Amino acid sequence: MSDIRARKSHNLSLEDAKKTAQKLADQLQKEFQVDSKWQGNTLNFTRSGVKGTLDVTEQEVILDISLGFMLKAFKGKIQAEIDNNLGKMFA
Repeated sequence: MSDIRARKSHNLSLEDAKKTAQKLADQLQKEFQVDSKWQGNTLNFTRSGVKGTLDVTEQEVILDISLGFMLKAFKGKIQAEIDNNLGKMFA
């Protein structure tokens, strides 16, 4: 079960939504050393203390994240940042 779940509707084509998701993955790799790999329309990502998926559909993106023990204390702040970034990227 995930600690954080976020959903964001979009009006992009599936291809453009995946490109946008890849930009997000590239940013996370650069800033936080988050490794990611596509499996179909799902972007799987992991880093010490964090693992999750970003499912891209034709209507929305669905993000599920499991946090390690040390990061659970920051869940609210992480959730707020995720909601803000998804809102900007998939507007």
